[in-house]
Amino acid sequence: MLKKYFLAALLVLFSTGTSMNPAWGHVTPNVRLHTIREVVRQLLPTGKLFVKEVTLTPQQKARLQALDNWDTRTDHFKFYISRDENNRLQRVVTTMIEFTPHGFLVMAVALDANGKIQEAMLTDIQSEPLTWVDPILKSTYIQEFRDKDSSMSLTLEPKWKKSFTGISQSFALSIANSVKKSAQLFDVVFK
Repeated sequence: MLKKYFLAALLVLFSTGTSMNPAWGHVTPNVRLHTIREVVRQLLPTGKLFVKEVTLTPQQKARLQALDNWDTRTDHFKFYISRDENNRLQRVVTTMIEFTPHGFLVMAVALDANGKIQEAMLTDIQSEPLTWVDPILKSTYIQEFRDKDSSMSLTLEPKWKKSFTGISQSFALSIANSVKKSAQLFDVVFK
């Protein structure tokens, strides 16, 4: 009898502890919108292609961690690079993961040789927030990052505040932060 009560108490404690943890409540399947092959084909359409894997030095990590918005814990990144016939850098593509209370999203960002954003694409997102991100994907919001750099603002313009619901606004800012972090990473690695 005591054994039954003990097991019931453990079950209650375990289920209460895990249901109160926000990470458990929002884990939904990943939705891959674009493969890396599709991303490279679209964002690096010309030039000779190279892959560069980088592990940040302690100095590079310190530079990034000093930024207000930098919260990425990894120090290993992969860059897809396009060079012209004279071996000059044309474009660089990197992916950046952004964690939200409703799961993660991954942005692929193409930057020119000066670190200006050329294009950005959402490649992965969890299924639950896809409903809230869909209005962003159907708008021109992501295209407006073009020609911005690592100093871009992380505030929504009034037109986007009117266009998106509160939770979609939150995801729009998460997308913007992911794009900005990609530009910041480019500055640290390539400049």
